[in-house]
This record gives sequence, C-alpha cells and structure tokens, in this order.
Amino acid sequence: MTRSSPPQLSFSAGEISPLLAARADYQRVQAGVSRMCGFLPLRQGGFTRAPGTWYRGRTRADSPARLVSFQFAQNDAVVLEFSDLKMRVWRYGQPVLSGGLPYELTTPYASADLQRLQWVQSADVIYLADGAHPVQKLSRFALDNWAIEAAPFTAGPFRLQNIDKAVTVQASAATGTVTLTGTGSPFAADLIGSLMMLEPVDLSTVPLWTGNQAATIGDLCRYDGNIYELVAGTNTGVNPPFHLEGDHLYDAVNGTVWRFLSGSTGIVRITAVANANSATAEVVERLPGPLATAPTYRWSQGAWSARHGYPAAIEIYEQRLVAAATPADPRTVWFSTAGALEDFRPSVEPDGAFAWNIAGRQTLNRVLWLVAGQRGLHVGALGEECSTRSTTSGAAIGPTTTIFGFDSSYGSIEGRPIAPDGRPIFISRDGRRVIELTYAFAQDANAPRELSLPSEHLGQPGLAEIAWQSAPLRLAWFRRTTGDLAVMVYDPSEDVLGWATCPVAGGQVESMAVTASADGADDILTLIVLRQIDGQARRCVEEQALVYGAVAGDDPIRTANHLFCAAQFQDETPFSAIAVPHLAGQSVHVWTEAGAFGPIAADQHGNVVIGHPVTSAIAGLFDTTHAVRSIDLVAPARDGSALGRRKRMHKGTGLQLHRTAGGRIRTVDWDFARAERPGRWTDLVHVPVGTDADTAHTGAIEAEIVSNAARGLAVEFAPDGPKPMTVLAMVPRIEEVGA
Repeated sequence: MTRSSPPQLSFSAGEISPLLAARADYQRVQAGVSRMCGFLPLRQGGFTRAPGTWYRGRTRADSPARLVSFQFAQNDAVVLEFSDLKMRVWRYGQPVLSGGLPYELTTPYASADLQRLQWVQSADVIYLADGAHPVQKLSRFALDNWAIEAAPFTAGPFRLQNIDKAVTVQASAATGTVTLTGTGSPFAADLIGSLMMLEPVDLSTVPLWTGNQAATIGDLCRYDGNIYELVAGTNTGVNPPFHLEGDHLYDAVNGTVWRFLSGSTGIVRITAVANANSATAEVVERLPGPLATAPTYRWSQGAWSARHGYPAAIEIYEQRLVAAATPADPRTVWFSTAGALEDFRPSVEPDGAFAWNIAGRQTLNRVLWLVAGQRGLHVGALGEECSTRSTTSGAAIGPTTTIFGFDSSYGSIEGRPIAPDGRPIFISRDGRRVIELTYAFAQDANAPRELSLPSEHLGQPGLAEIAWQSAPLRLAWFRRTTGDLAVMVYDPSEDVLGWATCPVAGGQVESMAVTASADGADDILTLIVLRQIDGQARRCVEEQALVYGAVAGDDPIRTANHLFCAAQFQDETPFSAIAVPHLAGQSVHVWTEAGAFGPIAADQHGNVVIGHPVTSAIAGLFDTTHAVRSIDLVAPARDGSALGRRKRMHKGTGLQLHRTAGGRIRTVDWDFARAERPGRWTDLVHVPVGTDADTAHTGAIEAEIVSNAARGLAVEFAPDGPKPMTVLAMVPRIEEVGA
C-alpha cells in the first residue's frame, strides 16, 4: 500500500471528454476535471463560480427576439432588440425611451427572419442581410431616432450580360422616367425594383472625337468610352475631353467646352412591368443616346432582386462592403469599390468593385458567412471554408489580384463566427464542433484546429450561436440547442484552452450579444432568456454580471452576483423585505452583508421577506445543478500503475482558496458496474464567531473528507447558495489499498 498526495495545481482545461479518462499523460487531463458546470476555468489555473445575471426587462410582448450589438464609441454602446417587425434599443441595461415608452422602429424582419440575420457596422450605420429581403441600411441619428431602408445600391452589382441577340431592350429616352420596349420577353413582375444596365450596340450616330475640327454646338462625340456634347465653341479643340461630370473648357483659343453626357453604359431601375416586352423604369445613371434610337441585346439584370434573391451574408473587409449567397448565385461574393461601401459598379481598376464565384471542390455548397481575419476575408460554406489571397504579395485584393484558397473541409452552420485576434472560430456543419482557422507559416496557408476536441462531448447536444467576450476574461460563449450555455476560455499565447457548461437556473437562452460596459473597460454579455414565471412564458432581457474573484481588485464581496434574473437593492435605512415582481411565485435566494438567505418563496406579487435587517441585497434564482467534479484521482503504486486497484482518501486534503465566502466539498467513490457512493458534504468555510457573514477568505485550508475503498474516487465541489467561491489548487491524500 502506498500513500501519496498528488497535487492538482491547475484546472484551466475545464471539463474534459470522458474519452480522455485514461490519458493521465495528457497535459489537458492533468489540468482538467470530469465535470465543470456553473464554474469557469481560469487562465491562471484555478476555477471560480460563473457570474449570474441581472434582470433588465422583457422583450416586446414577450415575443422571440434577436440581439444585435452596436458600439459607436468607447462609452457609447447599445444592444438592439429585433422582434417581429420591430426594433427596440437597450443602453447599459435600460430600454431607450421615447415619450415615456420604449422607443420602437418598424423593420421588415418578421419573427421567421430573425435567426437568419447577419450584420456589419460602419460608424453609425449597420448593414443587415437575411437572404429574404434587400440589404437594409440601419442608421442612428440619436438614441431615440433611427431609420431603416433598403440600402441605396444604384450602381450594381449586376449579373452576366445577356448574349442572346434575339432578346433586346430599347429605352424611350436617356433620362427621367422611361419606357423600356423589349423583344424576346426580357421582363417579368419579379424584376420590379431591380436595376438593369444597358450598353448600346450601334454607336454609328456618335462619331469618335477628332482634334481641331469644325463643330457646331450640340454636336456629340465619343472618347475613351464616354459621350460628350459640345456646348460652346466652333471647334473640337486640340485636347480630347476626358472628364466625367459637368462642363469643361478644353481649348481657350477656340472656346471649346464639352459637356459630359454619359458613359458607355446606363443604369435604370424598373418600377413597373406591363408585360413581358414592356416595362417602366427610372433612369439612375443617364443612358447613352443611341439606346433611345436603337435596341440592344447588351443588357444585364441586377444581381440582387426578387427574381434572383438577396444576399444572406455580409461583412466589411479592406474598406469594401462584401456580400454573398443569393439563391441564384449561392457561391458568389460581391465586393464594393474600396472606400465606397454602396458602389458596386463593375470595374477592373485596383480599387474597383468586382464579383467572384468560388469554385466548389466537390459540391456547390452555398456560402453561409463572411468574416474578416488577419490574413484575408474568410468564407464559410456548407461543406468547406476558404479565404482570399492576393496574387501580388503585400497588395490589397482587387478585381485582377484576387484568388480564393481552400482552408478546410469541416463545413459550417449558419451561425455568425467570431474572430478574436483575427483568427476565425466557427461551429462545424454538424453543429457539434468548434473550429479555428490559423495561419501556418510552414505551409503558407490557413489550417484548421478543432478547439472542442478535448471536450467534444459538450457540443453533442448541438451548438447554435457564439459570442466573444474579451474583457475582463477571454471567453467564448456558446448557446447550446438545449437552451443552456457552454463557455470556452481561450488564450493561445498561454496555451490555455478550457471548457465548461453554464445552465441559467432553468431558463432557455434564445439569443445573446456582447457590448462594452458604460466605462468601456469590460465586455457585457446580454441574453434573452425564456423562463416560466408563475405559470407564464416570459422572455427576460438579462445582463451577465461581472466575474467576481477572478481578477485583481477589492470590490466588496456583497457586490458579487451568482444568482440569475437577479435584482439589487440598497438603502441607508435597513430593510427586511424586498419586492421582485418579475420573479412572482418563484423560489429565490438573497445575498446580503448579513450572509445568504433562502430559498424563500416570493408571493404572487413578488414580495420576499428576508427576515433580517440589511442595507444591501441581491435577490434572484439559484441553479442547483452547478458543481465541479475532479477526474478519477490517481493513486501511485510502487510497481507502476495502480489502474483497477482499490484506493481511498484520508483526512487532510489541502485546498488553496481565493476570495471565497462559502462552498461545499465531498468525495464520490464507485466500483465498476456499481452505483456511486457520494460522501457527506463538508463546508469549505467555517466562519468564526464575530466575523462578517459576507467576508471573502483567501488562503490554504484542510478539508476533512474521507472515502471508502473503491476503484474509482473523485472530489466534488458545489456552491453554497449565492456565496462566491474560487479554488486555486487541490492536494488530496490518497492511499492505494490493493485489489
């Protein structure tokens, strides 16, 4: 028999996969646990209680909603709540009011559209795409003054030009409202609202510019693809016209002034369709004159319309608005002109707009998301991921320098990815794995890394959404299809990767967003949580509290919130009763300077009697499922491995605690094919008489826990109501007792 004290000085790997149970040699097993629920693994090595949430209000009419973050400045951030055809604004936990009521904006997005929403922000504007509506432009003028409209794309993008010479279009005039007359049925009702670009075939009526020739006011000429009209002088001048707007003097001696009329193409927007060969349109960009005198087969339909569909993915990359994935062109990515987000005029200039159709490797999987990264624009599709490359080293992408390279074949779900530090992290096509794309110098290419592999079982219920929180901790939050949360602590510079689950006291998380706190120092996770309150379905808007005990600082421990849907009360005059109407009929816990109280039943009005006078209180729901269980503890043997041998725990297990007010610990032992035998719970903190009940304690303790002899042995931790708890290290005393 051998007695030992194998230390566990780090828990940063969090909850590890059961398939790793026998890998005592693996670094993440050495820093992992078999269960971490309602606690966070820390980069420094310990684990702490996950923060609770603050109740801020409810969604409009308790209806399903989608949260969108919007940050205009360091101290100016809001969360937008999109529900059925409406949008509301939340700022630092409060709804923005107008006339005493929550401000509302009518939008085109019905409930069925909300989960498809993708968006990207540029200053005080957000562009939104869902694949079912035209790209929308949401503009902020004040906290209670927003406007939404179809983004005014007037110069494209366009589909490939028609090549059937039997299908033609002719305009009745070059400007204004025009009638388009066709042959071969070029029009249909689903083109109403769509752009059309026209290029004349016959330019014989407009001669090429020739220098120093006699001319008459009103004469036309062509130069460099543009059409000009002489508006002054009697000579064509010695220099050709090349301007693109207004009137310019080109020959002072002869007084030659040319007026720019049009380019080689013109653009109209179809406003009505009478039949397959007749439509009405508004001229957006002046038509070349010959289009009003002769038909042309050189026309191109707008790429985005009711006929061809609208983009489902959107991003901003290298000062270009990028959109992708219409039903008609599911693999096409459109790039705007650099520096002009709403200009999609086709071009071959380095900064011009262009489109790229991504070739499929096996099947033509549609594009699902776009995200800007450190080394390119990343594109996620149903069956693979790829990213942009420039054919010229160090040069920005453009119409003639862009190619797409293959990155991985995991495939993706529609959920928006995150890109902390410029490395995209997305949920795989099966909805169970989390993949990161990183640049590999050896291959000079992006390579995938499966971040969820050490804890792959946590994704098995399905992952639906990601949000990244960079401060005060580096955490990725995942909404699981079961309605609870999974969390990943991730710091590649320190080789820290840890996972845990975070149920929210029986609620079902439906949406989440991260925005900066009022001082800009922290990231705040806002949730929409579906709860059953007093027999009614309520969709609560809840803000996650700050993590307590895991960062430097001396915040009073009474400010720590580990309850959910909680409310806070403070008064210089002591009180012994509070009201939490949003938790009417629920069992609540209360955390005060006098310690923890609960569970207490709130009456039908939400009244709660604490039964002790206090000056501060936090009241909310307590999640009884939160707990941490160690891996099967290893008992060293003199002859090597003790695998399969019986072992037991002796008194004297050492623990290092940090800013802890309470918690519980016990042993759990088991034998193969037998039921587990949990031990008796023991308090981590024994408060001396005269000590404040809400005092935080830091230091080493000895836990008086013992176990029976068994082949399996673990230590389990649980919270003590709302009390803060952080464990930094554990040194159990174990003895191998043979077969």
